[in-house]
Amino acid sequence: MTTNGIQPGHVGNLTQDQEAKLQQLWSIVLTLLDVKSLQSGDASAQTQADQRPSTSLSRADTVVSAHGQTAFTEDLSRVLRENGMSNPDIKSVREALSDTSIDDLRSGLLYTAKHDSPDVLLLRFLRARKWDVSKAFGMMLKALVWRKDQHVDDKVIANPELAALVTSQITVGTHAAKECKDFLDQMRMGKCYMHGTDRDGRPVLVVRVRFHQPSKQSEAVINRFILHTIETVRLLLAPPQETVTIIFDMTGFGLSNMEYAPVKFIIECFQENYPESLGYMLIHNAPWVFSGIWKIIKGWMDPVIVSKVNFTNKVSDLEKFIAPEQIVKELKGKEDWTYEYVEPVAGENELMADTETRDRIYSERLKIGEELLLRTSEWVSTSQRKDAAAATTARERRSETIESLRQNYWELDPYVRGRTFLDRTGVVKKGGKIDFYPSPDLEPATAKMLEVEHFERAQVKVVDMQ
Repeated sequence: MTTNGIQPGHVGNLTQDQEAKLQQLWSIVLTLLDVKSLQSGDASAQTQADQRPSTSLSRADTVVSAHGQTAFTEDLSRVLRENGMSNPDIKSVREALSDTSIDDLRSGLLYTAKHDSPDVLLLRFLRARKWDVSKAFGMMLKALVWRKDQHVDDKVIANPELAALVTSQITVGTHAAKECKDFLDQMRMGKCYMHGTDRDGRPVLVVRVRFHQPSKQSEAVINRFILHTIETVRLLLAPPQETVTIIFDMTGFGLSNMEYAPVKFIIECFQENYPESLGYMLIHNAPWVFSGIWKIIKGWMDPVIVSKVNFTNKVSDLEKFIAPEQIVKELKGKEDWTYEYVEPVAGENELMADTETRDRIYSERLKIGEELLLRTSEWVSTSQRKDAAAATTARERRSETIESLRQNYWELDPYVRGRTFLDRTGVVKKGGKIDFYPSPDLEPATAKMLEVEHFERAQVKVVDMQ
């Protein structure tokens, strides 16, 4: 049952067994990230970290204080066996970590968590794997490696809309210019947009399938757009809400709009790399021709995802999920709002050129991250000793560190994340505040506003979409 609006199995509403599973997963992660080197005060590693200039925020160039050694160790192998992981699965972990250092993984965890509590991240994988700790770890590790391979942080987030606009204008006639223009055209046409919330406070994402023409953009462009959209939606998630509602508006859909590759990519994202992020999927006003397509797509989907799919035909069907005054008129609702893309503006990412400040804030983030690992180790060990008083103290200190990590992210955000449509329209505000219904023509006191705060939670250059 829910507790203060928090769903079971989420931060703030865990059973004793679920918290024990979370600690068990953290124990594996702490071994992976070599918390022992932090506990022993590895002075030589810290000296290397302090002396090495920070020239890039890519994980490969970041030293956290672990010497950059290979991440797969005998300690990790032992802990995985103790947690019931099979030899073939341990071999898969070894292969996944073959060219990945402990530095990469520590930094990668901080990148992936962003403004969220790292507990939120780990619990997503635990719920997705039905609280099987070893399977949850394997899934999370694959997602971290996938994120690095997809360049989510150093390309998708760091160089989105303005960089694409500049590239499309200054390199006219090149492949890069076309790819960047095609990327921006996805937003200009409103193929997909984020607006408002459902009845449970989830952000709503609307996909207008009729605007998709398979021949109009490459696979690299559409995948980049999908990742850009998912990462932007993540900014809107704040406790107790951790999921999004997606409306696939099938009005005007025909076979010429159908392309299976992007659908597979979306399913892969939500099932494997952004698990437990989907609240509802509403397939709205689908024509009869879609029934055969749905049978194919459904076969690719995990039963848990399928259970979140609802077919709607009339606005009254949508009203079961979204209040009528928050359904846009295009969907026959009462809200007088129409999507219109706001183009990037020169200078909106000027702070990204201040690499000195960026590196200083990120260095602080690394130190907070190391402190979190130590606090987590303390929390796990005191709980295992059944020292209730010490465990309570450790939990409180750890919560303070998690809050420091959240605050640090929003301080770092303008230096590492290019601005998006949601920033330009006032949905995403400074410091992590979200205004789902910004009304610039009204005074703040009377504006229709639903504002939340996350509690647990460049310089332009030519862009290559690959």
